[in-house]
Amino acid sequence: MSNEELKNTENSQPETELKSEETSASAEQSAETVNQTPVAEPTEEKVEKVAEATTETKTESVDEQNANESKADSSENEKPEDSETEDKAHYNSVVSSLEKLIGTDETIKVEVIAKAKGGLRVIYDSVPLFLPASHFSLERNVKDDKLEEAVNTSFNVKVNEVKQIGDGKIVIVSRKELIQKELWEKIKVGEELTGKVSSVTNFGVFLDLGGVEGLIHVSRLSHSHIDNPKNHFNKGDELKVKVIEVDQKNGKITLSKKALEDSPWKGAEEKYKAGESVRGKIKRLTDFGAYVELEPGVEGLLRVSELSWAKRINKPADMLAVDQELELKVLQISEEKGQAALSLKQNQENPWPALAEKYSKGSEASGKVEKVFDKGAIIRINDEVDAFMPISRISALKENENDQPLKVGAEIAVKVIDSAAKDESLVVSPVLTEEQQEKINNRREKRERAPKKPVQNIQTSGGSISFGDLLSKSDLDSLSKDAK
Repeated sequence: MSNEELKNTENSQPETELKSEETSASAEQSAETVNQTPVAEPTEEKVEKVAEATTETKTESVDEQNANESKADSSENEKPEDSETEDKAHYNSVVSSLEKLIGTDETIKVEVIAKAKGGLRVIYDSVPLFLPASHFSLERNVKDDKLEEAVNTSFNVKVNEVKQIGDGKIVIVSRKELIQKELWEKIKVGEELTGKVSSVTNFGVFLDLGGVEGLIHVSRLSHSHIDNPKNHFNKGDELKVKVIEVDQKNGKITLSKKALEDSPWKGAEEKYKAGESVRGKIKRLTDFGAYVELEPGVEGLLRVSELSWAKRINKPADMLAVDQELELKVLQISEEKGQAALSLKQNQENPWPALAEKYSKGSEASGKVEKVFDKGAIIRINDEVDAFMPISRISALKENENDQPLKVGAEIAVKVIDSAAKDESLVVSPVLTEEQQEKINNRREKRERAPKKPVQNIQTSGGSISFGDLLSKSDLDSLSKDAK
């Protein structure tokens, strides 16, 4: 608090000074009156009598004046000092008791006696205290008229601090924490409240509930999907919400605007039955699929695995676009969860029986490398079906251990080594030239002639086991098959 604010809390001009000024003015006025009064010229006899009387009166007046001065001195030197000492002792005692309340939950009741610069003058047990405007309420900027209305009222406050100002002390109090605590106690889960938007972020909207803030997460703003709240809400907007969770310890209030809206999913299970075809519009694309709007507020997920029967789609954006309309099949739908699973490929004829017959085991075709990864490569055959080429087959094309023979986009001749319509699977290997086949045969012979290292068995409580024991029969068959 500034010296000027502290100065405003001091009492007005002492009463003794005012009386002194009044006495002086009265004396001046009396003197002026005497000078203006006409006086008769005295005779010689009268002069003697007046002189004698004046001497006696003067003597009595002096004696009386001395007595009065003595009395006044006694009054000024003894009673004011005693009173001042008592007042100071009382002030120090009260301030000392208030200092002990700092940091506790104890409150005191004060009376507002006047509005001061920057706050209010309040009094407790005859001791003046100061309540800053910022601690009068939960508002950031308290208007002067509200402070004026508080004069002559009384309320509870907490002692915030005691400041040393020169030889004296000033006690600063606050009621902000008490008001906030009272407000927290009023906010209950399930209650419907109205507040004003205090700020908008990418993840939600903060709402001012009259001194405390609550968050409406983006997922609770509406049944319809909202990408960015900043495109829908502005600071100062008034919103009605429902209290979902109150965490007073951490100062968090979770709110929902969506909870007060009628759910667009009501009756969706009857309207969009599983197994039936529906028409929808793509609203947004992700790496794992596309969200398709069936009607405002009702969206289903079209996963990347449900886009095509025979092609492996890396990203939905490779074949879909926002606002594109599609004929889809409903796989699952839940009115309670507000979710639906959709499929594009299952709304079309399954081509795998025809593909398995066309690309039977042993047949050859030309393909294009679509993707290369640690387990093998994806080869698109005639732009109608994607086949898998295992890493063990790719190694046959290597010139050396560090060679990567397949490049994305490269054309390659392939031979079908497995075709299964039931599993929607087509496995291929590269068609080798005579020179490549000869190199593979030479490598195989070299490996067979090389001395084999003994297999390190693993000791267990049940005996020793080899690495082969850890593999399933299908894994062993697969390894044997790849080695051929």
